[in-house]
Amino acid sequence: MTPRDPTHEILKAYYNVLNDTIMLDGSAVAVGTKIPKRASDYVLIYVEAMDNRSTSDTTVYHVTVAMQIVSMQDINEGDESRVNSIFEQILEVIGDEEMLLMNNFKALTSMPGSMDRDTELTDSNYIITRKLRMLNFIQQTK
Repeated sequence: MTPRDPTHEILKAYYNVLNDTIMLDGSAVAVGTKIPKRASDYVLIYVEAMDNRSTSDTTVYHVTVAMQIVSMQDINEGDESRVNSIFEQILEVIGDEEMLLMNNFKALTSMPGSMDRDTELTDSNYIITRKLRMLNFIQQTK
């Protein structure tokens, strides 16, 4: 079996699980690999690391998917409850490898890894960021 790159499939699987699921103030939070220009709250999904753990019988990848949760607020706000709400909603819906549906790949495991926090004050915005890393083992099926 010729090894294939699972990047597109796993990002699409996470997008399908999270899109239109994460809500804030009655509206869906923008989720994806690209964020709309005017979004002040969003979840950016990307592959942070990938290792080929294949054997002679199977093609298996260890993929770390990062979800960066960002809330840009006015300088005088700095309300972390928005980011925390998004973060908690993500934790509720991810973690079940059976939800990650992919073509030519099967998720064997999916579990939360490390989490980072950051805040930044600029001249125009107060930016609050949380990053969640999901550790996945994925087997190529075709």
